[in-house]
Amino acid sequence: MDAMQPLTLIVGPCAAESAGQMDAVASSLGAAVRGIGDGVSIVLRAGLWKPRSRPDSFQGAGADGLPWLTAAAQAMGVPAATEVATPEHLITAYEAGIRHFWIGARTTSNPFMVETLAAAEIADRTAVTWYVKNPTSPDIELWCGAIERLRQAGYEHVAAIHRGFALGEHSASAYRNAPVWSVPIELKRRYPALPVLTDASHIAGQAVLVADVAHQAMRIGMDGLMIEVHPHPAEALSDAGQQLTPEQLQSVLETMIADRCADRHETPAADEHSALAVLREQIDETDDELWALISRRMQIVRQIGAYKRAKNLPVLQTARYDEILSRRMAWAAGQGIDPQAAKQIMDIIHEQSVLAQT
Repeated sequence: MDAMQPLTLIVGPCAAESAGQMDAVASSLGAAVRGIGDGVSIVLRAGLWKPRSRPDSFQGAGADGLPWLTAAAQAMGVPAATEVATPEHLITAYEAGIRHFWIGARTTSNPFMVETLAAAEIADRTAVTWYVKNPTSPDIELWCGAIERLRQAGYEHVAAIHRGFALGEHSASAYRNAPVWSVPIELKRRYPALPVLTDASHIAGQAVLVADVAHQAMRIGMDGLMIEVHPHPAEALSDAGQQLTPEQLQSVLETMIADRCADRHETPAADEHSALAVLREQIDETDDELWALISRRMQIVRQIGAYKRAKNLPVLQTARYDEILSRRMAWAAGQGIDPQAAKQIMDIIHEQSVLAQT
């Protein structure tokens, strides 16, 4: 069996707000993660420069918060991490002793900004660890591009953070950010050795949902979690609703670590391997049938396109598609399938059908 990849837990408040707050963070988080077990790497996070959507929101303490963060990390005996969006942020934090940095979703979405960060003058790039959050949209090429820019600049330690996607009305879930698990799964396929963590807090958007997202991430095989934790979440200056208390974090971690260790260390018996092989054969057979049906559907679509052209009928008929979509989503709900996931599938099929008719 392959050696188990260390689990990385990046935990701490959304933002460093004061020296007293960060002292309380160090004390309470230290107790929450104590005895968590081998094979787990803890990193203390706190935002200093906060890229908020509105200018009247808390923008972060900036460089004034660096001593608070570094002192808290030193008290816990773990590395400190913060978000940087400009070379000035990076250099200032690096000179203060921080070696772990994450790039936020908005920054990842802008290749020019990533390029300037990658080119910033850092004395020892081999000592730096980068965590690249996915872009705001599910554009895996942007995500890969940011990772490659850092690697090409000489950074050896690069990881990714899946924090979900801002899909607005197209969101497939009630979470703050739609997980769209297919995107981080594809990233892991492209970069098998790249650690991919899940930011459970930013996906959930609500403290009560963080454990559910964390559990999904561990079951899927993500390599770590980023979770926001505040000694008094109700008093937080940013993202108060999604931050856990240290006690809540401890409960989440006890369950998550136990599940992960059990999943990775249990060696299936020979008969279990055989049963899995049979099920996978059934999946392959079902996929063959599915693609044959899709091919048949597209053949019918082309016939419809020829008929419409002959009769000078419009290709796009929204009322017809609305009726099909409504029926399929209702069917999916009855089968225990997420209706919004069914909508995403039907939207792709419909788009290809329209293109085939043209």
